[in-house]
Amino acid sequence: MNLGMTIDTMLTYFSETKLAGSYFLLFLVSIVLLYSLNKEINVWFILYGIALLVVVVMNPIVVWALMQVFPALGSYAPLTMLIPAFLYVPFAATELLDFSKEKKIYKPLIVILIVLISVCGSLFGVFKDFTVREGNVIDAEETEIVGKLNEWEPELVLADEGIIQAISTRGNAIPLLYGRDLWTDGLDTGIMDGYNEEAYTFFDALKNSEENKDFIATTAYEYCCDVIIMDVFEDAPQRLGEYKLAHSTENYLVYRLVK
Repeated sequence: MNLGMTIDTMLTYFSETKLAGSYFLLFLVSIVLLYSLNKEINVWFILYGIALLVVVVMNPIVVWALMQVFPALGSYAPLTMLIPAFLYVPFAATELLDFSKEKKIYKPLIVILIVLISVCGSLFGVFKDFTVREGNVIDAEETEIVGKLNEWEPELVLADEGIIQAISTRGNAIPLLYGRDLWTDGLDTGIMDGYNEEAYTFFDALKNSEENKDFIATTAYEYCCDVIIMDVFEDAPQRLGEYKLAHSTENYLVYRLVK
C-alpha cells in the first residue's frame, strides 16, 4: 500500500463513520473541556491526547509505516482504536459535573450528558440505520443465498466480492476459492501465502460476469468449484457449462454443479 492509498483509506474510514454522531467527536470536545476547566492540571493529559492524534493516528506517513510493519492495519480501523476516547470522555464529564455543582446546573447537565453520549453512540440502536456502514450490513438477499449454501454444503464456492463477507460471516464454514484478503491489503496478517495468478483472474472476470460467463464456468469447473455466485445480468442462461442455475435474486445468480 503506497502513501496515496493510505490517505484514501483514512479519508474513506472517517467519511463512513457514524453519521448520527461519533465518540471521536466527543473525544475532541473532551480535550477542549479539559483545557477550559483546568488547563494547569490537565496540560500533560491534553498534550498526550493531541500528540497521539496528530503524530500517530491522523498522520498518513506514520500510518503508512505502521501498515508496512503490521499488515493487519491495512484496514486502518484497528489503528484508530489507539484514540483513548473511552478514557477522556468520562474524565472530562466528571470534571464538568464537578464544576457544575458551583453553578447549580448539576442535574440538568447530567441529563444533557446522557443524551449527548447516547446520540453519539447511536442512541441505543435508534439511529442504527444511520450509524452502521452499508458495507457491514448483511441484507435479506445475502442471508437467503447463504442459507442455500448452508443447506447444500458445497465443497468450494467461487463468489462475487459483494457477497463474500456475508458468506464468511453467516456461512457454516463454507470454503471459498478466495476471500477478502485477495483484494484487501494485508488482511491475511502476513501469515498466509499469496494467491496464484488464476485467483486474481477470477476476481477480475467476475467484475463483468455477463461477458466472462463462459470463461468463469469453464475455469471454475477445472478448480472443482461446485457453486458459482455472480452478478445478475439479462437473459442469464439456465446452463453454464457443467453448471445449472439453481437460484437467483435481484442482484445475484447462483449456479450449482450438475452431479
